Amino acid sequence: MKINLSTLSFRTVFYSLAGLFLLLFICRFAYSFTGKNGPDLPGQANMPESFFDSQGDLRKNYASEKNTDMGPNTPPPPPSGDGGISQKYEKTATLNSRTSAFEEDESNIRETSKAFHAIIQYEQKSGNPGHRNLHLMIGVRPELFDSFYVVAQRIGYIYVNSITKVDKTTEFRELNAQKTSLVKALANLTDLKNRAGTIADLVGLHDKILDIERQMQELGVELGNFSSENEFCTIRFSLYENPAARSISLAKRLFDSFMWTVQYYILLLIGVALALGVAWLVLVVAGKASELGKKV
Repeated sequence: MKINLSTLSFRTVFYSLAGLFLLLFICRFAYSFTGKNGPDLPGQANMPESFFDSQGDLRKNYASEKNTDMGPNTPPPPPSGDGGISQKYEKTATLNSRTSAFEEDESNIRETSKAFHAIIQYEQKSGNPGHRNLHLMIGVRPELFDSFYVVAQRIGYIYVNSITKVDKTTEFRELNAQKTSLVKALANLTDLKNRAGTIADLVGLHDKILDIERQMQELGVELGNFSSENEFCTIRFSLYENPAARSISLAKRLFDSFMWTVQYYILLLIGVALALGVAWLVLVVAGKASELGKKV
């Protein structure tokens, strides 16, 4: 039996190209079920990574930890003057989630907060049904932070998740140093006020005392955030409603996958053809150069 090599080669190329097209189509069709290519949320392209980036004057949560892992050869930490605390830090997790079951997932995050005895310190909810969003800043006890973070990632489809930890020890000690300085200044001014002097002098001292007391009150608020009784880590959770995420029909998925495959398949063939053309041109030029070299 005589085999036509040209026909065999044509079939091989045809089946290879058809197989490549089918493979691309299957991969794209399967990808459509991951939810990662669903329709964007309104204005999502212009949204910051976190809603809270644009919010000011939000409560700051701080926590502390002591250096308890000290071996016999480990030198002791330098005196801190803050009860033996070796570090003050701010730890924040950011979670952005999409959902088509907004009310259910809103209930989930609130129930999770209750289960972990967390405190909702800031809340904003807006939008009409179908395009609602919820933003919660949640204070979580440091020892429960990691567990809360793991559970919260199961709510909706998380597309942004991050954790940052910033050391605040130096800032805490500077605030304490300012407090000590203000206390001394207040004591000195009070002593001067108790001495005899002109009315103008007494009025000037009174104004200075009021100013220092105001500074001490503001400083007290800042130091209060560092209090061991108010230690929290922060979860910034944003929930965006995306009703279309689960409403794409099978026919729509098939059509979109087919059109995507055609588009990128053509681009792929063009790329391969260009690459082969360049390779052929290089070979031709190299062959001509070789022939000229032999003649010379």
